[in-house]
Order: sequence, then C-alpha cells, then structure tokens
Amino acid sequence: MPPKKKGKGKGKKGKKKKKNDAELTIEDKYKKTMNEIEALKDHLAIRKQLARRSDAHSEEWKLRMKIAQEDLDQQKEDQRDVTSDMTRQYKTMQTEMGVRVHHLEADLAKTKAQLAKTEQELKSTKEQKEQMTQQKDETIGELEEKIRNMELSYENMLHEALDNLVLKLDTAKKRWEAEATHIHAVEKEKLLAFGLNPLDI
Repeated sequence: MPPKKKGKGKGKKGKKKKKNDAELTIEDKYKKTMNEIEALKDHLAIRKQLARRSDAHSEEWKLRMKIAQEDLDQQKEDQRDVTSDMTRQYKTMQTEMGVRVHHLEADLAKTKAQLAKTEQELKSTKEQKEQMTQQKDETIGELEEKIRNMELSYENMLHEALDNLVLKLDTAKKRWEAEATHIHAVEKEKLLAFGLNPLDI
C-alpha cells in the first residue's frame, strides 16, 4: 500500500484518540456493571434471608397455635370466644404471611431476571472490548508492515544512488585519465618538434 500523506496521518491520530476514549468508556461500563452485579447479589441475599425469617416466623406461630389449641381443648365452653379469636388471628396472620412470601418470591424472580440481564450486558461489553483490542492490534500490525516496507524501499533507493555515484566517478576517472594521456602525447610531440627529448626535461 502507498504511504499516506501527512494530512491523512493527522486525521488518523485523531481517530486513534477517539478509539482510546471509547475504550475507556467501555472500561468504566465494565466496572459499573460489576458493581451492579455485586449490589444485586447483596439484594438477593437479603431477600433470601427475609424469606427464611418469614418461614421461621410462620413455623413459630404454627407451634404457638398448636399449643394454644391444646390448651383451649381443655378449657370450658365459655372460652370458645377466645379460641375463635385466636383462630381468626392465626388465619389473618397466615394470610398476611402468605401475601408477604408471595411478594418476596416475586422480588426474588425480578432480581434473578435483572441479574441475568446484567450478566448478558457484561458479556456483550467484554465482546466489544475484545473486538476493539483486535482491531487495534490489526491496525498496529498494518502500520508496522508499512514502516518495514518503507525502510526497505529507502534502503534500496540509497544503494541504487550509491551505485550510480560510484559508476559516475569511475566513468569520470577514465575520461580524465584518457584526456591526461592525450595531453601528454601532444606535449611530447611538440617537444620532439623542437628537437627536445622529453626524458631530458
């Protein structure tokens, strides 16, 4: 691929900065999601504890009612109103406890659904982060490959320029030597024409 112009290079740096900002946003989203999961787990634990307490209270009242019923069986007929009132209270409490347990079960189901949704969002966030990391690594790899190709191209150009320079120097040297030989021969002929021996000079 041909090297990009400087203007495009600056634009690419801007894009890289935006990509880093997006990556930081995903990191924050990841941390926020983990905190939400922990909060939901704590909420779920509290709901379970309340449900267990409600069951324990229900069993406790059942036991009390059983003892009261045994005592009432030994009482006289004039205590029938008391027995009726205790029975009414037990039924009312049992109804209220049933409603409360129903609400707790509904809240538990809702919390589980929220937890599942949050886990799905966390999975999606992780996938986005991995995809961005892969794209960044691919971009870095492409840039490194371009740099290697440019270095190789510049190296070849430098070798070629040096070879051409050496060739020109060799050609100039041969031309100078030929011209010097020619001048020497001409001067020698001139000396001989005047009856002078070049070796004596």
